[in-house]
Amino acid sequence: MGKAHSEEKFFIAIRTSAGDRLTRTNLVILVVDIRRIVRLDWKILAQIEVITEQSTWENVAAKLATEPELAIDTESNSLHAYQEQVCLIQIGTPKESFLLDPLAVKDLTSLGDLLANPAIIKDLHGSDYDIRCFDRDYQFRISSLFDTQIAARFLGSTTPNLASVLENFLGVAIPKSHQLQRSDWAQRPLSERAIDYAASDVLHLVQLSDSLRQKLAKLGRLTWVDEECQRMEQVRFRTPDPPEVAFLQVKGSDRLGPRELAVLKELYLWRQGRAKQLGYPLYRVLTNEDLVRSAQEATQYPMSESQLAQQMAGYVPALRPHLADRSSDNVVSAMLRGIQGPLMYRPELPRRFNAWTPESKDRLQRLKQRRTSLGANLQIDPALVWPAPSLERIALNPETWRAEILDEGTREVRAWQRQEFSQHLMELLGVSG
Repeated sequence: MGKAHSEEKFFIAIRTSAGDRLTRTNLVILVVDIRRIVRLDWKILAQIEVITEQSTWENVAAKLATEPELAIDTESNSLHAYQEQVCLIQIGTPKESFLLDPLAVKDLTSLGDLLANPAIIKDLHGSDYDIRCFDRDYQFRISSLFDTQIAARFLGSTTPNLASVLENFLGVAIPKSHQLQRSDWAQRPLSERAIDYAASDVLHLVQLSDSLRQKLAKLGRLTWVDEECQRMEQVRFRTPDPPEVAFLQVKGSDRLGPRELAVLKELYLWRQGRAKQLGYPLYRVLTNEDLVRSAQEATQYPMSESQLAQQMAGYVPALRPHLADRSSDNVVSAMLRGIQGPLMYRPELPRRFNAWTPESKDRLQRLKQRRTSLGANLQIDPALVWPAPSLERIALNPETWRAEILDEGTREVRAWQRQEFSQHLMELLGVSG
């Protein structure tokens, strides 16, 4: 290819919900270098429509309801807001990509209907987070899920991020940007680069899904992935523990004594209120590491309020912007409440009896070796072959093998795993069904 041709650019029109008038305001031109798409099927170069009007969305949703398969993705603002929310919902078909703006389109009932419709396959990549977000923000449920990340793992992919999977299985390169990935998706208007980035996540997903299903079917693994996806459909958002309890989960808090824990609790509660007041994510006020360090330093020896502020400014630099606050509920006041208040004790956990014997340890090693061997033969991650907690229970209590291997007594073990691998484990244990 000559230089003139290699520098040639292709232009894809991106329509917005304002309509089809070719004005500077409502037409964005996406420039795609020919060198990025020489291996693509030209049929997947689709129009991208940004939807900001309710009426436009309802018309699009009615059209999407007739599709047999949809690609779905979301973008959120978890790194930029106290209360994370879905800021953009990408929906793709083999011919078009739609960027639905949930900050502008308030009634998303039609989207919930699409996601719950079992007649429409929903293709997502790494769906766990998206499913939790849909549940948290809208209480939406997804049926007929096909997760292309799960599918790629069952085809031996060791780098199952979307860009790698598209490159490896379709030969498609998509624009990826760490900056955009971490950007504030609540900001408007969306830049051309943001639109390009968001649309690329669904532009090829239906085609990828079809390719992966064909490969899985040839290997006899499609039912394996179907079961995994059905389990993923049941994932739900878990409401965080209240801050009065959650502070005990801070990394490093297990090293703190009762007085330091009391200060940590008050600092944690102060950070929660400050972050909510500012609309910031918690880490932008103080990181967990800053909280633990502050709790340790604040309890070194008795200090007055002014001495405490001066001491903390030197030992925990991240506190400095907050030390100038002279309000009644400032960070120094929070530390003093912890220093002067009642001691805080971590709840005692029930002692676990260590039942591991040399025999059970040897049994576990042999079980894991068999799992590794089966994974190697199939060229998949051994963790997919059989869940580790189940192997540990079998190793500790081999007499309960039937519940683990045959009787569906534990939720971790999948039906497809029992069907494919139970005989291998039974042979190793020297038992029969």
